Amino acid sequence: SLVLQWPIAQATFAAVQRAGDEVIRIESRVAGPEARVRRAEIGCSELMDLSRLGYDAVAERFSGERDRWAAYVVGALAVLVAERDLESRHGMRVLLSSRVPEGKGVSSSAALEVAAMQAMAEVSGVRVRGEELAALCQIAENRVVGAACGIMDQMTAAIGRQDKLLSLLCQPAEVVGFLEIPSAIRLWGIDSGIRHAVSGSDYTTVRTGACMGYRILADARGLAVTGPDSSGRMAIEDPSWRGYLANVGVGDLESRFGGVLPESLSGGEFIARYGGTTDTVTRVDPSHDYAVRVSTEHPIREHARVVRFANLLSEPFDDDSLEEMGLLMYASHASYSACGLGSEGTDRLVELVREAGPRSGLFGAKITGGGSGGTVAVLGRAEAAAALEEIAGRYARE
Repeated sequence: SLVLQWPIAQATFAAVQRAGDEVIRIESRVAGPEARVRRAEIGCSELMDLSRLGYDAVAERFSGERDRWAAYVVGALAVLVAERDLESRHGMRVLLSSRVPEGKGVSSSAALEVAAMQAMAEVSGVRVRGEELAALCQIAENRVVGAACGIMDQMTAAIGRQDKLLSLLCQPAEVVGFLEIPSAIRLWGIDSGIRHAVSGSDYTTVRTGACMGYRILADARGLAVTGPDSSGRMAIEDPSWRGYLANVGVGDLESRFGGVLPESLSGGEFIARYGGTTDTVTRVDPSHDYAVRVSTEHPIREHARVVRFANLLSEPFDDDSLEEMGLLMYASHASYSACGLGSEGTDRLVELVREAGPRSGLFGAKITGGGSGGTVAVLGRAEAAAALEEIAGRYARE
């Protein structure tokens, strides 16, 4: 899909220095109400040995509850070893300090990966910048951390610009540009208080269901399919959609494929009939039932919504534009919830914004990021801050 992302003012900092020994020692200091210090370490020779075995071996090393947080940092280093031929023979001292709230759907993990990888690359004499940095950090999160995330968070952390929306077409990572927000309107975020994790089962299940849907649509269209290969992946010759559900289009979805997608399908039935999916970071669980239709329709319809939202920002701006943008946000939120990525708290915040409505200067709201809690984004007039504060206060009291 096309995505639009707005950088927040908080940041994660990484300081790295060489050490005389052959040990990589990591210390993380989290600021704010949940202030704490975490420490982890790994020997250089062990990291190199694990990296030769593959990302799964590195992931397993940091899969325990106590060290799981360090997978973001060691994973970034392992990716530099594997993808950029880094020879990690010297020790490092890595100090991390973050003011990006964790579990709020505002990309704390991407900020950590980008800061850590950039600093470790610099001290190791490897130059990694911008879009390449984001792509390598996504590998770390997909393959070492085990989160089936897209690239928008890493890209925004790496190249985002203050007071601008990054417009990114995730096919796989084409920077379309940076959009100005008209001075008459504002964007806010309200923390729902419900912790979000893109590595959670809800997000992964919906992504898997969407990839199953793509495979079913490819079959319905008669595209050439081969596989599965040794890793269980299918390959599809797809010159029109180029492998992306977002390119199916709402019109074709409704006119040509409306009756093709099942509401629900067990993983076992799917594998027996279709063999598998093309996705490189998820697996179809034979024992699980997937909501295929809503998971598949979401990225198709969401792409259309975001394209329209971006076009409205680029056109002469008026009240009608603001109302339509708000409706697009509400529709996006409803689609998240239909997929199973909503939460009681975020639904309530959106409901409160909708109740206040345009008479209070508020026009739209939606859950952000991977859903299932986290932060709600709100769109309104610049002078609506007081109305938003009232909603946040009411929600807190409830």
